Amino acid sequence: MASLTPTGYSLQTQNEWFAQERQFYLDIDPLWNLDASTPDGLKMAHDAEIFYALDETIQQAYNSKDPNKAKGTDLDIVCSLTGSMRSLGSRSSVSLQLTALPGTLIPAGNTFKSKITGTKWTTDQAVTADSAGQVTVDATCTVIGPSQAPPGTITEIVDVVAGLSAVNNPSPATPGTDAQRDEQLRVTRATSVGRPGNNQVDSMVGELFSVDGVRRVKVYENDTGSAAVSEDNPFGLPPHSIAPVIDGGTEGDVAMAIYLKKNPGVRQFQAGTPFQVEVTSPKYQTNKKIIRASRPIYVDMMLVIHVADDGSLPPNADQLIKEAVMEFAAGDLIPADIGFKISGFDIGESVPYSTLFTPINKVIGAYGNSYVTLLQLNGAAANVAIAYNQMSRWTSDNITVVVA
Repeated sequence: MASLTPTGYSLQTQNEWFAQERQFYLDIDPLWNLDASTPDGLKMAHDAEIFYALDETIQQAYNSKDPNKAKGTDLDIVCSLTGSMRSLGSRSSVSLQLTALPGTLIPAGNTFKSKITGTKWTTDQAVTADSAGQVTVDATCTVIGPSQAPPGTITEIVDVVAGLSAVNNPSPATPGTDAQRDEQLRVTRATSVGRPGNNQVDSMVGELFSVDGVRRVKVYENDTGSAAVSEDNPFGLPPHSIAPVIDGGTEGDVAMAIYLKKNPGVRQFQAGTPFQVEVTSPKYQTNKKIIRASRPIYVDMMLVIHVADDGSLPPNADQLIKEAVMEFAAGDLIPADIGFKISGFDIGESVPYSTLFTPINKVIGAYGNSYVTLLQLNGAAANVAIAYNQMSRWTSDNITVVVA
C-alpha cells in the first residue's frame, strides 16, 4: 500500500494493488479461479481501482502542503502563509504627454482613449500643466492584460477638463500581464519569502512584489564606502546606496513599499528613469520622507522574421507567430515542467538572439516543413545587451513577419 517515507509520499500503482489482493486470495487457496470473467476477478480489478483512487486523493492532500507541488487554491493557501499572493494580472502602463493651458490641473484618474484599439487609460496622479502648457503623466490601462498602444495612438480625451486640449503617447505602452499560472506564482513566492523581515534587500523585494500592478523588481545595493566598480559593486553605485528599479505599479504605492523596508541613512540612487514621491508613515503621521527610485529604461525590441512556407501554414501564420513571440517574452509560451523561460525577460536581462527561434518554430513546427530564412533582432542577427537598469520591451507592432 502507499506509505509516507523520509523522502515523501510513495504512491502504490493500480497494478500493484491488484497483484497484492490477488496474492491474498492465493494465500488462502492456490487453486482459486481469479480469471477476469469470474466475480472474484472482477472484484479484484474494482478494488485495485478504488484503492488507487484513494491513494491519489491522499497524495493530493499531502502535496497541497508543499509549495513545489501544490496547485490552484491549495497553492494560494500555502503562499499566503509567507505573504505571497497570486497576481490576477497587471495592467499595461504608458507615459502620456498632455497639452493644456498653463496652470491647468488634470486630476488623477482622468480617462483617455486609444483611437486604434478603443482601450481606455487613466492617469496615475494629478498633474499641472507648466508655463509652456505641457505636462507628462503616467497612465494605466483600465483592463487587465497585455493591452497594446503604439506611439501616437492614445489621442482621445474621454474626461473633459477645462483647459485640456490634447493628449498623445510619444512611446508605446509597456504591456501588462495575464493572471499568474501556478509555476509563475512559485517563482514569486521564492522571491518574496523575505517580505516579513526588515532592513534587507530580500524584504524590500518581497514588499515591492506585493504592490498591485508591479511586474518586475530589481533592488541593487552598494554596501561599500567606494563608488568604484568592484566585485561588491559591479555597477558602480554610489557608496552605501540602494537602487530599486521597478516595472509597474503606481509611483505612490511603490514609494510606500520602499519606505516600509528601507534602512535608515541609506542613500537612494535612481539608476533608471527617476521618480520621487513624498510619503507619510502609516504609523506616525508626522514622519514624512521623500522616496527616490526609478523605472527601468525600456529598450524596444524590433524583430523581423521571414518564413519560407512549404504550403502547409495557415493564412494567419504571421499573426500566430507574433502572438507566440509575445507569449515567449512574457514567459507564457513554454510549459513550466520544461523549465525554460517561464518568467520572461527580467530587468537587466539581455536578449539572446538564438532563443527567438523557439516561439517561431513552435508555430511552424506544428504544420509541415516551413523554415526561417531571416531573423533580425534590432537590425542584426546578434544578441541585444541589456544593462542592469534597462528592460526589453516587446510590442506586437514592433514585430514584422513575412511568410512567403
